[in-house]
Amino acid sequence: MVRDEVPGQAQNNTIESVDTIRSKCPSCGGELVYSPEDEQLICLYCGTKVPLDLTPVEIEEHDFDEWSKHPEMQDKAETLVAEVACGQCGAHTTFPENTTSYTCAFCGTPIVLKESVQRRSLKPEYMLPFKMGKKQCDDRFRKWVSSRWFAPSGFSRELSLQERMKGVYLPYWTYDADTVTVYEGARGVNRQVRGVSNGKTVTRTVTDWYPVSGTVHYVFDDVLVPASDSLPPDISQVLTNWDRKNYVAYNEQFMRGFLTELYRKDFRECYPQAKKQMESYISALVRSEIGGNQQRIRRQDTRYSDVKFKHVLLPVWLSAYRYKNKSYVFAVNGRTGQVFGQRPWSIPKIMLLILVLAAVLAVLFYFGGG
Repeated sequence: MVRDEVPGQAQNNTIESVDTIRSKCPSCGGELVYSPEDEQLICLYCGTKVPLDLTPVEIEEHDFDEWSKHPEMQDKAETLVAEVACGQCGAHTTFPENTTSYTCAFCGTPIVLKESVQRRSLKPEYMLPFKMGKKQCDDRFRKWVSSRWFAPSGFSRELSLQERMKGVYLPYWTYDADTVTVYEGARGVNRQVRGVSNGKTVTRTVTDWYPVSGTVHYVFDDVLVPASDSLPPDISQVLTNWDRKNYVAYNEQFMRGFLTELYRKDFRECYPQAKKQMESYISALVRSEIGGNQQRIRRQDTRYSDVKFKHVLLPVWLSAYRYKNKSYVFAVNGRTGQVFGQRPWSIPKIMLLILVLAAVLAVLFYFGGG
């Protein structure tokens, strides 16, 4: 479980403080931030670029059973990290440098950074750095807003007054598992039968069922589970298209200029959700194995072995905006640019459309009938 510590000043005991030499521009001493477009650090003052290592690394994962049975292994890997919590949605993030206040990336609530809380947490091991820049995402945001035909009239105007996209690294756990599933069920084979009903020849479909059983073996790799509930489920469930072969080693330099959400559920809490994903996929494999036109699964017993896990950070641009006291979230995959969004609906506009369609149909029916 997450371990919360006593409140402390934000500048103390942050998670392995960034190297002060590399965080300063070698040319002018100015502040360096990570530029997704260049995939390098860039100086905010003179434009000097500092290259970063983007070489994909060989992944090493942890044994789930071993870490679960021996909590001291996690204790040794934990470090202190400074976090700030949103009082509205509960999201826990690192705080932006040189900032005294900002708005929550997940719900748009203003946050004043008076003090942070020191928390013991596992440091991420791998990450996918941002490739999509803020300007690209702002453009996608504007196009998305302008295409919301059935949003309330004041929706677009209110959005234009609010702060746009924030780059956030989201925490995830990934799981590997070797699975063997024994199943019993039935295969349904359809056939057409012709007969006579009310003096007419009719054809109906009849399904013949045959008992089947078997074994399915599948090795899962990188089953992805969010390590927090900050994103709405309808967005987190579709935010899954990641180029996972390009993980790089965790490096705080990629995080300069971005927020990082801290996990609220540890690897043990998220494992049941990973198993649900695996079970759903296994059921599809079993149905494919059964074959036929229809399938019934009466029993499906799965044995999981060699379960591994790791902690990763994935990049997302977020815009949380409030409309009539309700929060809406717009998200962009920081690697691919895929967009996902929530929006309010305008009941008057929808009713107007229904009335217009009804009028059109009435006219077509009138003239068609004539």
